Amino acid sequence: MTPRQPCLSLAGGITIALLITGCTPAETEPVIAQVGDVTLTLSTLHELVPEQTLSRATRDEFTAYVNQWVRQELLCQAAEEMGYGTDARVEQRVIEARRSIMVDTFLEDELDLTPFLSEEEITSYYQSNIESFVREEEEVRAVLLWFDTEAEAARVRSAVAAGNTPAEVAADTSFHIVAADLDLDYMTRHELGEELGDIVFAQRAGTLSQPLRVGDSVVIIQILDRQEAGQTRTLEEVRDEIVMRQTSNLWDMKLDELLTRLLEEADVSINIQAGYEALGRGRER
Repeated sequence: MTPRQPCLSLAGGITIALLITGCTPAETEPVIAQVGDVTLTLSTLHELVPEQTLSRATRDEFTAYVNQWVRQELLCQAAEEMGYGTDARVEQRVIEARRSIMVDTFLEDELDLTPFLSEEEITSYYQSNIESFVREEEEVRAVLLWFDTEAEAARVRSAVAAGNTPAEVAADTSFHIVAADLDLDYMTRHELGEELGDIVFAQRAGTLSQPLRVGDSVVIIQILDRQEAGQTRTLEEVRDEIVMRQTSNLWDMKLDELLTRLLEEADVSINIQAGYEALGRGRER
């Protein structure tokens, strides 16, 4: 009997099964977790979490990744047992996702801009445009733990207040945490949304909030840092933004060049008139 392939997903959104073949782990690899006949090894986990991220993970963060895989695999196997593996809607979404992933991977390789921007150029751009990195609004960096009930939120709050970190309680499957944002990027009140923003910005830095209701959910908030309007973001905070600013025009130019070459090499025909006529006949019916 051939072992079933794992779902291979740790993120939200569409779970893509069976897109990656030949994933059978080496027999010498220790099994980190197992759900039914599906096993998780370190090589499998590397397919789900970038190696650099995994290498820097604490024990609690590593445990959280493994527990997330277990939850995802439980849901995947339950869905398959109920026949969703052959559901036409799932098959169509897999086709669309595979095409999108394939195109994105192709463009990453074809339009790799890494060699075009050195560390010196990034630093120089930051120093020359430092005024554009001044915060226009107050921002906070926070941990958010989400729950279905106030009772469970209170139980987790007691565990954190007793000395456990939010990462530790998020990794503990005895707690029923719906979602855990363990280290949000700096965000403004507007970016958080009106209701959540008002609640988050009412908290003091370093404090752990009481369970607070947001819509139909309950949240516990811990403010990690608070930055006032008028303060300048550090280079590390804006590095990705600088790279995006500097390479966006170059990316567009290289993409146009690639598409022009592909159009010249491929057999492409377009008949707009036929499409409009077919659309018109369809509307008449």
